[in-house]
Amino acid sequence: MDLSAAQRGRIRIAFSRPAALPGLTVGQFRSDGPLFTCVTDRYATALHFSGRSEWSLRGARWSSGPGTIDVKVPGEVFAEHARQGQRRFQVVIFDARMVDEARATLDSPASPPTENALSAHDSRAAPLAALHRSLLRGDATPLELAGVSSEALAALCELTTMRRDPPRPRSAWARAVTRARELLDARFTESIALDELAAHARLDKFRLCRAFREEVGLPPHAYVTYRRVGLAGALLARGVPQAEVAARVGLYDQSQLHRHFKRIAGVTPGAYARAAR
Repeated sequence: MDLSAAQRGRIRIAFSRPAALPGLTVGQFRSDGPLFTCVTDRYATALHFSGRSEWSLRGARWSSGPGTIDVKVPGEVFAEHARQGQRRFQVVIFDARMVDEARATLDSPASPPTENALSAHDSRAAPLAALHRSLLRGDATPLELAGVSSEALAALCELTTMRRDPPRPRSAWARAVTRARELLDARFTESIALDELAAHARLDKFRLCRAFREEVGLPPHAYVTYRRVGLAGALLARGVPQAEVAARVGLYDQSQLHRHFKRIAGVTPGAYARAAR
C-alpha cells in the first residue's frame, strides 16, 4: 500500500508477522487524516472496528463500518470519498504464495470479487472474520491459527473466483473427517500440525477444515480444546493439581487451563475441583 508522505502523517500503522503463519502480515490502522487513495499489491482483508468510510473500486461504490469485512485483490485502485469519525481497522495481508497454493489446491481461478464489502455475519465472510478474531485475541494455538487461516484462504478464493465448486463428494469427505477425528482422539494431548492432520485424513487442509466443522460441529482446533477440557475435569475431580493438569492435557500453563476451562465448563478449574470433592 503506497501512501503519500502527507497522508502518512495522520495515519497510525503497526505491522506484525505471526511466527505461526509465515507469509501473513497483520496491520493495525487508525486514520483521521485526509481521505486517501492507494493501489493494492497483495490479497488482503480488513475488519473494521470504528468509523465509517465511503470508497470505490472498479467504478463501484462501497461503504465500510463497524463489523464490515473488506476484500482486496492485487492491482486495484482504492479511492476513499467520504469518512465519518476515526477509522480503526485490522488488515490481514496474504503473500501471493499462500493464495496461489490455495487456488491450485481448490482449482479456483482468480477473478475480481463481485462484492468487496460484506458483513462479518455473512456466511461467505465468516471464515475471514474468524481469522481476524483469532489474531486479535493473541493467544491462539498454532493448530487454531493454521485452521482458521486455511478456512480464510478458502473463503478468499471463493469470493475471488467466478466458478463455483461442483457438488461436494460428501461421502469421501466424511471418511476423511473420520480419519482426522480418530487421530485427534488418540493424540489430543499432543501438538498436531494441520498439515500432518490433513495428510493423515488424505484430504487437503482447506477442504478438511470446512468438512470437519460441518461433520463434527467444531473446527479441529476447537475439538482438541474441548477434549482437553474434558480430560482436565476428570483429573481435577481426582485431586490432581491444576498445574499438573495443564501439562497432562497439553495446555501451555495453568492460566490457559483456567481460561479454556471457564469458557467451556462455565466455572473455574478450582471451583470445579472443590465441587467434585
